[in-house]
Formats: sequence, structure tokens, C-alpha cells
Amino acid sequence: MRKAAKRRTDGGRQAESVATRLARRDARLPLRALLIALVLIGMAGSVAWFTSSLLMRVEPPGQTGEPALLTTVPDLPDTVGALPAFERVVTESDRLLRQAIRSGASPDTIGEMAGRLGDLYQANTHGELAEACYRLATDLTTDNPRWPYLLGYRLQERGEAEIVTPLLERTVELEPSYAPAWLKLAENRFKQGEFDGARAAYDRRLALTAGDPWALLGLARLAIEVSEWSQAESYLLDAIEATPQFAALHRLLATVHEHYGQTDAGDASRQRANELGRFYAAPDPWVDGLIAQSFDVDWLLLNVSRYALPDPDLSRVLFDRARSLAPQDPDVYVVLHEHVETLEEARRALETAISLDNSHPMAHMRLGELLYRQGEHDQAVELLSRSIHLGADTADAHRYLGLALTALGRLDDALATLEQAITRAPGDADIHYSFAYALQRAGRQSDSTRELRRVLELNPGHELAARALAIGNSGKER
Repeated sequence: MRKAAKRRTDGGRQAESVATRLARRDARLPLRALLIALVLIGMAGSVAWFTSSLLMRVEPPGQTGEPALLTTVPDLPDTVGALPAFERVVTESDRLLRQAIRSGASPDTIGEMAGRLGDLYQANTHGELAEACYRLATDLTTDNPRWPYLLGYRLQERGEAEIVTPLLERTVELEPSYAPAWLKLAENRFKQGEFDGARAAYDRRLALTAGDPWALLGLARLAIEVSEWSQAESYLLDAIEATPQFAALHRLLATVHEHYGQTDAGDASRQRANELGRFYAAPDPWVDGLIAQSFDVDWLLLNVSRYALPDPDLSRVLFDRARSLAPQDPDVYVVLHEHVETLEEARRALETAISLDNSHPMAHMRLGELLYRQGEHDQAVELLSRSIHLGADTADAHRYLGLALTALGRLDDALATLEQAITRAPGDADIHYSFAYALQRAGRQSDSTRELRRVLELNPGHELAARALAIGNSGKER
């Protein structure tokens, strides 16, 4: 019995021990689950941190980790979409520049790309953006003289003379044969009162371009500044002999004459300057050539006429670009007619313009004027009348309409039309001469003589009026 009791007791202990262990195990399960959960959470956090680090390495532009140099690249202008072709080109150039910066391209490479982007902005009237690009190009490149020069050009336009001088000095150091840089350096030094430095730069310009009127004009201004009037006169006379059509030379010579008390000579020089018109800037290929990158057809066509005389090759380049950008623009062909070699080519250009836009007032007016010159007076009257109706209500339109009517013998209409021309341009000697001619055709000789005298008042050198007046006077004497 004792053994049986012992077995029962031991069995009870074993049973109790198993039950206790099971209870304890069950009690530990939540704790183990908690520990496992904490481990898993920690692992998840590590994975999330690692993933975040990877994502930061490939995050889109503009977030943390971008090269600081990107902040110096100007944003695209808000108006970039106004010219779709410009938008495509400038957006791609901007993208490639930013890509080069991100990829760690060399400073010279980035600088050249920034400079070319600046050229696009400068050519398309975004001067401030061009300046930012030229500044970046100047800072990064070591041997391209164009970037400090074009940055200096932008700053000089704003009148910032002091910071321009070192840029121009760097330009002539890198490219001593570029004459426009010496001229700008001379002008900049002159404005700052550095007369010796200005004279040296003008002399270098003259050494590169013998007889250059802009350099001689600058030297004359320097001479006047230090009261060397005879030297100034010598510079001006030499320049006028080489370039008699340069108005600024005559205008400054008038000042010299007046200094010496030569009133008549001063008046003559000033009148000559007024006849020749406005001042023309010296040719500057690095600046002027940028116009060929413009996407504005109107701006290109304006410069076609501007450069027709001083730089015919550039004028042709600008016209070809305008036509390639807008082959269906009638204005392109109106401008073309001014620069072709024959009247037939001019006529075809204007007829093309009208075929593209039958309500184009200037195309009708110019074709009417051309047909008047070719003796096709009926068609001229039709075209000129239509041009006025369409809005070309100008003195020239009325003048040539009046002349065409005169040729057809419709003298009353002609005189009324020419009076309209005079109303619109009372100081135009040629219009008064046309009116005098029509009056003479109408048999109103005394009125014609009065108009011829008016022509000579407005333009004493008008040879046709002087000859007609002389013939009229000789007829009276007979």
C-alpha cells in the first residue's frame, strides 16, 4: 500500500509538474510573441531606412543632393511658349546644361554650354537670362574670349562701366585681334575718365582697322576733352575724307568750327550731319551675328533692312532664316522686294505677298508704286487706292496715287490726292515737287512755281526743282 501510495504521490507530482510546465509555457507565449514582433518591427525599420537611402540617391531634380551649380542656371522664362520653335530649342539646351552639371562634366564643358544657352536668350530678347548664362560661362571657362566680352556687352548696355573694364581687358588678352573689343574698352575707359588708357585702346583699334572712323571719332572726342582742338579737327577731317557718309563726324566737326568762331562752317557741318541721318554703331560680329539665332520673324525682317548696307551677307542670312521660319508670311516677301536686284524680281515678291494675304496694305502699296514706275498706271491706281482703303493711309501712298492719276490725265483727282500727301508730310520736299509737277501739268504755272520755291526752301540741293524753276524763269524772260 505504501508503494502504491508512493506511486500515486509521484504520479501526482509528475502530473502536477507537466501541468505546471504547460501553464508556464502558455504564460510565456505572449512574451515571446511580443519579442518576435519587436524584432520584426526593428527589421522593418532598417529596411525602410535602407530603402529611403536608395530613393534619396535617385530622387527627382530640385530636391536635396543636387549640385549647387544648378542654382546659377536661370529658370526658363514664363513667356517661352510664345514662340514654339524657340521653346523647343531653349528647353532642350537648358536640359542638356543641367544634365551636364549633374553628371559632373568639366567646368569648360559646362561653361561652353552655358554660354551657348546665353546666346539663345540674347538673340531672343531675354537679356537678363543671357547675362546669368554669360556670367556662369565666364566663371567656368578659361580660354574663350566671347563669354567675358558678351557679359561685358550686357553690363555696358546698363551703364555699369567699372565692372565692364576688367571683362574687356580679359577679352583682349585672350583675343588681341578682335577690334570691336578694343573699341568698347576705349569707350569704357573714356567714360571713367581714364584718358591715357582710352587713347591706347583707340590706337590699338586703328592699328587693326586702318582709318577706322569710330576710332578717329573717339580720338577727336578725347582731344576736345583736353582742349587739343586742332588735333581734334585733324582727326575728324581725316575720318571724313575716308568716310564722308558718317554723320557723327560732321556733327562733332561743327562743334570744332563753333569753337573757332566759324559759324557758317559750323552750320554747314551740322546740316550735313542732319542730312546723313542717325548714328550707326560699329560692326560687331560677335553681337550682330547672334540675331541669326532669333526665332522672331518680325525682328529678323527689321534687321534685314538694318544690315542691308553695312553687312549685306548678314542681311541675307537673316532673310533666309526669316523665310525658313515663316515661308507663308507675306511680310517676308514685302521685305524681299526691297533687296532683290531687278524690278521683275521685286514684282514677283510683292505678288507672292498679295497671294498669301490679299488684304496686306503695304504689299498693295509697294506693288502700286512699282507699277507706276513701270508705266502701268491703271493697275497702279487700282492697287494704291486699295492700299489706302486697307489702311496704308500714308504720304507715300497718296503721292504715288497722285502721280499715277496725273499720268492718266485725271488732274483734278491727282491734285486733291497730292494735297492729301502734303497734309501727311508737310516737310517732305519730294512730295512738294510732285505737287508742283501736277500743277504744271494742269496749267497752273504760278502755283507750280510757288511749290518749286517751297521745295528749295526745304532742300536747297534739290536739283530737279532748281532746274525746273530755272526753265520756268527762262520761259518768262523769252
